[in-house]
Parts: sequence; C-alpha cells; structure tokens
Amino acid sequence: MKAIATLVAVSALAAATTASAAPEHTRLVAMSGTWDVEMTLWLRPGGEGLTTKGTSTIRPLLGGLFVEEQIDGALNGVPFTTLAWTGFNTVTHQYEATRISSTTSIRIAETGGFDERANQFELKADYRQSGETWHQRTVIQPTTADAMIATSYLSFGNVPEWKAVEIKYTRRAK
Repeated sequence: MKAIATLVAVSALAAATTASAAPEHTRLVAMSGTWDVEMTLWLRPGGEGLTTKGTSTIRPLLGGLFVEEQIDGALNGVPFTTLAWTGFNTVTHQYEATRISSTTSIRIAETGGFDERANQFELKADYRQSGETWHQRTVIQPTTADAMIATSYLSFGNVPEWKAVEIKYTRRAK
C-alpha cells in the first residue's frame, strides 16, 4: 500500500510540475518549417568539398519544449537521413541536441548556448571515433526569418579544427 501511495504522490507532483515553454524555446520553434538545404561536407582538412541538396523538416514537439529536425538527401546517389532533437534545459540554461544519422552509428549529444550579439547558437560535443576523441562545434546562425546556416567544425588528436559540414537553409514558401 505504501508503494501505491508513493506512486500516486509522485504522479501528482509530476502533473503539477509539467514544463512550459520558456522564451528560449520560442527561438527553436521559429525554425520550424520545411527547408531546402544545400550541404557541403569536407571529409578532411583542406580536402575538396562534396555538395548535395536535400530537404529539412523542422517541427515543434511537446508544446514547443523541443524541435525535431529530419534532413533527407542523397550523397553520391546514396540516400541518407539525419535526425535531431533540440531543446532548452531550463535547469542548466543550455540548449541540448541529440543527432543521429543513417551514415554512422555514432550518436552525437551537443550542449551550448545562444549568443545574442552574434545572433547564433553554438553547441559542442565530444565523442569517440576510430579510437580517438573527436570534438565537434556546431554554429547555427539564422540570417533572416527564411534563411539560416549551420556549420559544424571537427578536430581530433593533433588535427586542428576544420569546417567539416555547412548546411545552407532556405525556407520553402507556404
């Protein structure tokens, strides 16, 4: 009986403390929509870029607490999908993103903030790949209400940071 009473109390507390969207969430929801994307990937520093086009769909989840992005495209004729979930943690005051892709088995978890002066998000992650710790820094800059650029920089070991991915977003007309 005591376990049931505890469960009821926890459920009541959870219902009473349901999260509501903060102003930082509005910044994420503003990116919702369908976008044409042009992606350029650099597989190594100084290497030639590979460019492809695709579609990004960004939609709010759970009353605007999170956004989900799905990017679909093809690289060298091979289809790929990338998924990301991003939210603002009102406890840590950080944006948090989780990214997965059909091109790798690595899940990337980034955290960071929004720089008001530069009008951009900057998120960072560390993850293991090929026996090394890789560092990723992603900068997302809305340039207008209908355009933004996301750039990911990578580094590992003694290899200095290089621009590895650039995605140019153009919002589709409704």
